[in-house]
Amino acid sequence: MDALRRLTARLTAPVDHASVLAFRVLFGALMTVAVIRFFAHGWIREYYLTPKVFFPYWGLEFIRPWPGVGMYVHYAVMGLAAVALTVGLRPRLAAAVFFLTFTWAHLIDRTNYLNHYYEVSIVALLLVFMPLPRLGSPSRTVPTWVVWALRFQFGLVYFFGGVAKLKADWLLDAAPLRFWLQTNVDFPILGRFFEEPWAPYAFSYAGAAYDLSVPFLLLWRRTRPFAYVAVIFFHVVTARLFQIGTFPWIMIGATLIFFPPDWPRRLFRRAPLAAVEPEAPRAPPTAWAKVGFAVLGLHCLVQLALPWRHHLYGGNVYWHEQGYRFAWNVMLMEKTGVADFWVLDRKSGRREMVDLHEFLTPYQIKMMSSQPDMIVYFARWLRAHEERAGRDVAVYVDAFASLNGRKPERLIDPTVDLSRERDGIAPKRWVLPYPSTASTAAAATAVPTAAAPPR
Repeated sequence: MDALRRLTARLTAPVDHASVLAFRVLFGALMTVAVIRFFAHGWIREYYLTPKVFFPYWGLEFIRPWPGVGMYVHYAVMGLAAVALTVGLRPRLAAAVFFLTFTWAHLIDRTNYLNHYYEVSIVALLLVFMPLPRLGSPSRTVPTWVVWALRFQFGLVYFFGGVAKLKADWLLDAAPLRFWLQTNVDFPILGRFFEEPWAPYAFSYAGAAYDLSVPFLLLWRRTRPFAYVAVIFFHVVTARLFQIGTFPWIMIGATLIFFPPDWPRRLFRRAPLAAVEPEAPRAPPTAWAKVGFAVLGLHCLVQLALPWRHHLYGGNVYWHEQGYRFAWNVMLMEKTGVADFWVLDRKSGRREMVDLHEFLTPYQIKMMSSQPDMIVYFARWLRAHEERAGRDVAVYVDAFASLNGRKPERLIDPTVDLSRERDGIAPKRWVLPYPSTASTAAAATAVPTAAAPPR
């Protein structure tokens, strides 16, 4: 109990709020840019108005796009919340509105899942419960736990991204980097090396070492400047190679939280705080503060546990994808697929092949065809669609997938009526095991011709 009290005292000790204020401004500004990009590129119509079918997450089928111009209004509210967060207008309320609107929008369709959308939702939720500083605020401090909660959340992304790279494909075959580098030989300065046999291996090992070490190097005063230069270099290069939106800039801005809490004052040569520690003894934590610490501790435990859950399923997580999402598997595979859906009329025995383009957008087809949970959802949707037309049907799927350039292998058991299987946390027995013959030694050398976006 003494150790717990000492830890609580250290976490509640006040520190300069300048770094958290800078984080709030940078995060809000980048989210404002992200919302503007959705309007400018027509993604609201593309993602929410054009599709006829959506792929909601298990248990969240009630989350749907708003009708009419509702999604445009939704994104406008999201953008206003991001602006309010940037300028410090009721920042916790702004963070709450942003969290709700952003998370709702990105839970509508699994097709559009990205790791950094998940990270943005988590960070926005954390900001709701933090005493966010505002310019001109009479208080110039925040509790120490605010700084460390943000450091933990961003350090987690790096560390588990590195752990996920410690697999044979990444380390022994330099896959999928060797495919991606070959298509970027026009990259300034570095591009001329991308065709060298050693280049993908060098980038693979450097990427794994960077992810595993950079959060710790950022925490150590002596290595912090060099680590931050590495952060800038790494994310600028990945932004140019992969065109992955605001994620690199989010990470460049967010990792400034690893610097001392007063770094903005030093940068702009503002007067430092004369004294951070109050002269009077601090009051013991209230009951609500204790509850808050317990919730924060639970959040940290969940975040530490989620990336390991794929071990409960066994097999190749990149193949069956059970436990793949929400685990910081950042850009670790090149997976393409083809899925043929067949509807069998139980009464007449007639078997028909489904024209996927009648129901899905080309992007949805591309993403669904290699992801088992999306395949089973669409099979169930097809059955419900046919039942509304008065037909009792079974739905079978013949799907093949290619992982990291290997020859395509059958992904789904074609004898199983997928329309009667459920999508959930239970193991998906209808996903065929990854063939033992498709080992790293059997990897193909050709670049996939119909590659989906890197995942």
